Amino acid sequence: MVHTPHSASSIALLPEEVLLQIFTYLDSESPSLRNLRVEPSLRLLYSDVRPLKHSSCVSTTWRRVVLPLLFKDARLRLDAASPPQWLDCRVCGPVALSCHSNGTDLPFPEFSIEQYHRDTVEEAMAYFEKQEHEAEGTTVSSLQLSGNIMFSGVPQLHHGLSDFLRFVNANDLESKIQSLIVVTGSTPSSKFDRFPYTDTDREWRYRCSAAFWAHLLSTLDPTRIAILAPPMDMAFLTNCAIGARGPGDWAFGDMEFHVLDLRLDAGSICPSPLLGKPVEYSTLDHTPRRFPGIAGTSVLSLRPWTQITINEGSFLPAYSSDELGKHGPPSVIFSIKDSLTPRPTYTASVQRLSHTPLPSLRKFSYIAIFPFSRNLDFRDLLPQLEELDLQLAPALSPHSSSILSDPQRRGDVDLLDCWTELEAVYEQLAAQLARSRITEENVPHLKRVVCRDMSYMRRDPLGRDPDSVFTPPFPRVWPFMELGAYARFMMNASIVPE
Repeated sequence: MVHTPHSASSIALLPEEVLLQIFTYLDSESPSLRNLRVEPSLRLLYSDVRPLKHSSCVSTTWRRVVLPLLFKDARLRLDAASPPQWLDCRVCGPVALSCHSNGTDLPFPEFSIEQYHRDTVEEAMAYFEKQEHEAEGTTVSSLQLSGNIMFSGVPQLHHGLSDFLRFVNANDLESKIQSLIVVTGSTPSSKFDRFPYTDTDREWRYRCSAAFWAHLLSTLDPTRIAILAPPMDMAFLTNCAIGARGPGDWAFGDMEFHVLDLRLDAGSICPSPLLGKPVEYSTLDHTPRRFPGIAGTSVLSLRPWTQITINEGSFLPAYSSDELGKHGPPSVIFSIKDSLTPRPTYTASVQRLSHTPLPSLRKFSYIAIFPFSRNLDFRDLLPQLEELDLQLAPALSPHSSSILSDPQRRGDVDLLDCWTELEAVYEQLAAQLARSRITEENVPHLKRVVCRDMSYMRRDPLGRDPDSVFTPPFPRVWPFMELGAYARFMMNASIVPE
């Protein structure tokens, strides 16, 4: 077809409202949602089909019209290269750090977030100076200090978010962003230990994260927040305690990234209490007070999330360990489960140990490749949930992990051990559900259980019928609805004898 000047001028004469309506037909599910059940990697962020991005390159008018659709599902990369203007920061730039090393500080406007940024940088500097002195007995140079601070993630959290929010404000996108995924790069495990540790020198990472989410939610109000990060980065980005470094860490080197996906149901959406209000950064409760645990200003606590999805990738290398199942990976799932465990929240001195987040949680999805049954004891979650969704083997999709057919990634693992452990998870879950008694005072919330591994289990090496694993303990209460899906049928306490 030949595009004449007349045809070009015709489409240019369309009202922007009509153009926007046309572009909505090009909109599609974001890659981070579409790939959520695939083994976590940076591939989660990308799509081979990008009609809206291509349309935004046609003209300035089209870009202005398309921009709200483009940023409906936004992405914030904290692992991107630092732009040159960050070097001019009066807090964490090289000149500022050099001045600090000489005992002087550059003046800067006394904005609350900037003051908080300086406090966290000073804590990080004190940590690095202490580490250098203890290791070498020398004073850290300003060049080393600058490199350590840049590596620490402090500038990325502060400046990355500030730059992103300036762009959002300049393009009037505050009310358009419905979903946001935050991405960090890999952090070598030799640099940062997991929380908790024997000292609190690393609390600056948790301070940075608390300030990051408070600042973000005072400006934006997304109904979905996702985090794609290495396991240890996930701990400080969620202000969770995930466990001390253990002897089995080597077994989880295949876990480059974990995914945490938080959502609000459409029917329960209410504006964020932080939206449009100044943040009192000095009062942020940024550190978990027990292990496992969640801090008061964790992103898990700041909104009444109704759905949580966790994707922890492959456990496969750990099956070559002689101590199978004794050491799990660094994971936020223990802190999430602990937050729902009924227990006293005060010490003998009436000091509050932990907040009680997640009161609105109704759906929990867990995705991994052959996780250990010890990681998946859901007894603390079941009383609160309405739906539990599990996928414990590689996804059966064109973009799924090829781990089972890759000899290098499989190594010398006996897959029979993997299938046995997967079956143990479902047997354990079935037993827990069977013990969930229905009485007049205790009618469980749980209405639906989804086991997405039934297609695998029907041809697994154990040769057992998967229904024999899941159904017999409670056939009358949990009828089989469709492949892998079970729904609670009897909700009346009088049907089930005491």
